[in-house]
Amino acid sequence: MLNMKLGNKLIKGLETTGIAGKATFQELLLKSFNGVKEKEFDAAEWSFKFSGKTIERDSSESGTHEDFETLREAMNSGVAVAFVYGRFTAGEKIVSGTCIIVDWSEDAGSEKTMGSWSGSAELSGTPTFTTYPS
Repeated sequence: MLNMKLGNKLIKGLETTGIAGKATFQELLLKSFNGVKEKEFDAAEWSFKFSGKTIERDSSESGTHEDFETLREAMNSGVAVAFVYGRFTAGEKIVSGTCIIVDWSEDAGSEKTMGSWSGSAELSGTPTFTTYPS
């Protein structure tokens, strides 16, 4: 299962997560290309989407988990936070780096249904592609 950590902590109530990338290129048209346009890789821009249920972490989980309230506060402060995305099993591929949460929404739910939340983040800097340690 794909998962996401904020810093080194799991996100309590997380249900879905995803990553998207878009490569940008500069178009080159040089005389030596005989009028044929060439594209040169410029950069890749990465973003995440994530959503879950409004489950609060309890005091015994404060060392291992963050919750929707922590994510909301991170979005409000606009600070870059460390993340890890992937399968958290030894040898599986992961993506890590820093991101800024740029979008947030919550639905309160009702007496019979749990509330939900969703957000998105943009990577700041270059992500690292590696494997989860053993």
